[in-house]
Amino acid sequence: MSTKTHNPLAYHHSMWSLLKFAAPSIGMMIIISLYTVTDGILIGRYVGSDALAASNIVYPAFNLVLGLAIMLAAGGSALVAKTLGEGNRELANRRFTLITISGATLSTILALLLWLMHKPLLMFLGASPALYAECVNYLTALLPFFPTAALMLIFNALFIADGRPIQGFMVSVVSGVLNALLDYLFMAHMGLGIVGAALGTGLGGTAAAVIGLHYFSCRSRLLRFCRPAWEWKALGQAMYNGSSELVTEISVGLTTFLFNIITFSWAGEDGVAAISVILYAEMLLTSVLMGFNNGIAPLFSYQYGAKNYLELVRLLKMALLGIFAFSLVAFAGSRILAEPLISLFLPDGGSVYTLTVNGFLLFSFSFLLSGFNLFTSGFFTAIADGKTSALASFARNLAGIVIFLLLLPQLIGFSGVWLAVPAADMAAVVLSCFLLYDQRQSFQQLGQKRRQRQGKIHSPKLPA
Repeated sequence: MSTKTHNPLAYHHSMWSLLKFAAPSIGMMIIISLYTVTDGILIGRYVGSDALAASNIVYPAFNLVLGLAIMLAAGGSALVAKTLGEGNRELANRRFTLITISGATLSTILALLLWLMHKPLLMFLGASPALYAECVNYLTALLPFFPTAALMLIFNALFIADGRPIQGFMVSVVSGVLNALLDYLFMAHMGLGIVGAALGTGLGGTAAAVIGLHYFSCRSRLLRFCRPAWEWKALGQAMYNGSSELVTEISVGLTTFLFNIITFSWAGEDGVAAISVILYAEMLLTSVLMGFNNGIAPLFSYQYGAKNYLELVRLLKMALLGIFAFSLVAFAGSRILAEPLISLFLPDGGSVYTLTVNGFLLFSFSFLLSGFNLFTSGFFTAIADGKTSALASFARNLAGIVIFLLLLPQLIGFSGVWLAVPAADMAAVVLSCFLLYDQRQSFQQLGQKRRQRQGKIHSPKLPA
C-alpha cells in the first residue's frame, strides 16, 4: 500500500475522528501542565511562598529556551508535515534531523549565555534581596537541562507529524510521573528546596528527550534520523514560520515580568506569589485548548502541502467548533475549581490565598476567548504564514496584555491587574475573526478553481 494509506494526516476526518486524533496531544498537554503545576504545588507546600515567587521571577529566563524550542517545534513540524504532504519523505527526514540538531545546539548556547549574565539578569527581572538567593539556586540548577528541554518540546511536535500522537502522550506520562516523584523526593524527603524542583523538572525532561531520540532512531513510522539536509534556507523558513510561537513565549516572559513588578508594587511578595499561582492555574485550564491546537496543526500543514483547499475549509470549521466547546469547559472549570485549585498551592490560607482567589475569579474571563486567539496563531503557523501568525500572537500576547496591564490598574486600581488578560483577549479576538474569515474565503476560492481545473482535465471529449 502507499504511504498515504498509512498516514493519518491524509485522512478525511469527521468531527469525532478529529477529536480522536487530537486526543493524545490534549492528554500530553494536560500531563505537561500537571507536572509543571505539581512543581508549583510542591514548592508552595514544602519550600514556601517566597520560593514560589522566586520560581516565577526566574520563569521569563526559562521562557527564552521554551520560546526557541517551540519556535523550532511548531515551524519545523509545519515544514516537515508540508514536505510529507508534497510526497517527499526523504527530504522530510533530512529536514527533521536538521531541526533537531539546531534545537540542541542553540539551546546549549543560550544556557551558557544565561549563566554568564545571570546576576544582572535576575536583578533586572525583579529579584528582591529576600528572593535573590532562591532565584540564583533555581536558575543555575535548571540551566544544564536546557538542551534536553528543547529536544523534548521538538519531539512532542514531531510525534504528531510522524502520525503517532499517542507516542507523545505516553512519553509525557513517563516524564510527568518521574518529575512528580523526583520533586517529592528531593523537596519533601531530601530537603533540597527549590533546587530539588529544578532537578525534578530537568531530569523528567531528560527522560522524555532520551525516549524521543530512541524512537526516531529505530521505531518511528514516517520520520527517522538520517544525514541532515544542511538547508539553511529551510531552517530559516522553519524559524520564521514558528516565530509567532517565539513571540508568544517572549511575550509570556515579558508579561510575567510586568505582572511581577506591578503586583510587587501593589502587594509586595504576596502579590508576586498570587500571580505565580494564577499563572500555574491558567496553564492547567488552557492545556486542553493548547493540546487541541497542537494536535490538529499537522493536519492543516499536510493538507496545505497537498493543496486540498476545500478540505482545509472543512477542517477549519470543525476546529473552531471544537475550540468553542473547550473554551466553555475551561471557563466553567475555572469558576467551579477556583478555591480548591488554589488551596493546593496555598493550603494554609491567609492573605496570599484571599488575594489569589479574588484575582483568579477576575482573570478567568480570559478562558472564554483565549482559545480562539491561540488557535489563530497556531493555524497560520501550520499553513506556513509566519507573518500573519506573528501578528496574531503579537496583538494578543504582547501589545494587548502590556497595554492593558499598564493602563487598567491606573484606571480601576488593583483589579485592573487581573482584568488585563481578559481585556487583551477581547480586543485580539476581533483581529482573529477577521484573519480567519479572510483566509477561509481565500481557501474557498482556490479550492473552487482547483476543482474546476480538475473537472476540465477529466471531462470526456464529445464527438464532433
